[in-house]
Amino acid sequence: MSVCGACAGVQFTPFFRAREWSVSGHYVSTPTKPESPVAIELEACRCCGLIRQAPDRLVPLNYDQIVRGTAKQIPDYAARIISSLSEYGVAKDDLVVEVGANDGTFLKELRNSGYRNLLGIEPSTQLAETAASSGFTVLNDYFGRRLAQQILASHGPARAVICRHTLEHVPDICELASGIADVLALGGVSFVEVPDTDWVITQLFAHEIWDEHVSYFRPQSLARLLERAGLQPVRLERVRFRDTRNLLCWSVRQPTAPLLRSLIEDEATLTDVDHFQARWDAFSGLLRARIAAAPRPIIGIGASHIQLNFLNFTGLDDIDVLIDDDSAKAGRFALLAKQVPIRTTADVVTNTRKGTLLKTAFPYPDWQARICASLVPYGVGSVEPYDLVQAI
Repeated sequence: MSVCGACAGVQFTPFFRAREWSVSGHYVSTPTKPESPVAIELEACRCCGLIRQAPDRLVPLNYDQIVRGTAKQIPDYAARIISSLSEYGVAKDDLVVEVGANDGTFLKELRNSGYRNLLGIEPSTQLAETAASSGFTVLNDYFGRRLAQQILASHGPARAVICRHTLEHVPDICELASGIADVLALGGVSFVEVPDTDWVITQLFAHEIWDEHVSYFRPQSLARLLERAGLQPVRLERVRFRDTRNLLCWSVRQPTAPLLRSLIEDEATLTDVDHFQARWDAFSGLLRARIAAAPRPIIGIGASHIQLNFLNFTGLDDIDVLIDDDSAKAGRFALLAKQVPIRTTADVVTNTRKGTLLKTAFPYPDWQARICASLVPYGVGSVEPYDLVQAI
């Protein structure tokens, strides 16, 4: 068994196991023969609480060709992140590196705030080109200690490194964290943002488990990783974003003076971790029974990875239609145990006069409410899945 990337511990226990019928972002134009499902298996470190995909059973992914941009994912606290840089002595002309720059969305926020010396790192060729087309210097590569040395040689040390929703995607978290420490100047600050897995555990939100996420962080495991890499976490907090919650962590490389530290503790207990699978299985059984008794057709709201994860992990294989207005999805088929057609909101609202809506548009309650309100006059009911959690 490989050691924990956060704390080097060697004791792991099973956390979650489920199956899915395709990796995220894969839709087909015409129905095809279903493939065999892929197993997602997560295990928990008993020492620091990190949860990860089992290293010998990683879901294979290649980010070189990912084209999913983040223009719609800027959080309402982005300005607070950027303003915090000056609190740690980062000047407008200092080198600021963004690891996982995607299409340049956050680099634009930095530039709009007056930062002029920006460098992006992005492994996706198309996303790197998109960011570069906005006038940014972008290295189309994976980040780690090797690339950190190249940056030091060509640009010098950075005063700040920003890494938002990237760390959880990489197989070697210690390599990436060590690269951040290597490229930072003494006294430089790193900002790391990852999903808060305590939220997943306490809310039983298994739909937030994703084949693209290799590691699932809780406050202590994130702090342990950064400390192991040579950084000193000085501020670690939780913040809500839509229907989920993130961890925000500021760390300093070898601070030149003592810094006040404000770090949160883990929220979920070891018992919560140990019982997660059993609770999810019980909830899934109740939901399948509820849907089996509901009037058809069964219409799921949303066809992104969150919704498909939910349907996969609960075993809701017999859904009839999905609603999604994304042009990359509408008119195509989602790969579940059977291939499910994806229709637009307008199509469903205009042509549906019976059935049941499954309220799975978790990040978009207003959109979901409009769909439900439009179909209530025709006797179309709805099921709020997580209401059933109270019954387990």
